[in-house]
Amino acid sequence: MDHFGIGAGLLGAANIYFQGARQTGRTTSLIESVKDGDRIVVRNRQEEYFLKRRMEGRGLKVDILAVDPATPEKLYRHPKSQGRTIFDHQWLEDYYNISLRSIAKSLGNMQKELSGFGTAHAETQRGYEEMAKWRPY
Repeated sequence: MDHFGIGAGLLGAANIYFQGARQTGRTTSLIESVKDGDRIVVRNRQEEYFLKRRMEGRGLKVDILAVDPATPEKLYRHPKSQGRTIFDHQWLEDYYNISLRSIAKSLGNMQKELSGFGTAHAETQRGYEEMAKWRPY
């Protein structure tokens, strides 16, 4: 447990940022910035198909990879791109959320493993109240 609610605060702040950045032209900006030989990483086949059509419309030869943000190590199975590797904003948002949640889980596991058997493992009322202030939902 994160006694001070830092993890919940970070997740909340990230989600506020992600919501605030909606409909700001990030996809259009990405499409306009790529060049032949670049690679774009997206979350799934639907997004891959959408971007491939947009790239064909611009006459660009851009590699588009659909890789789940939960398994980024799969990116290393592909050869390096000729140009830049660019992560789509939706992929990045998912990756950050997954990473922050993983850190919070890891901290909880460390606390449990490092605490003695006679020590209460449940959240104290004060810790619960602190966490409740920063919950992203």
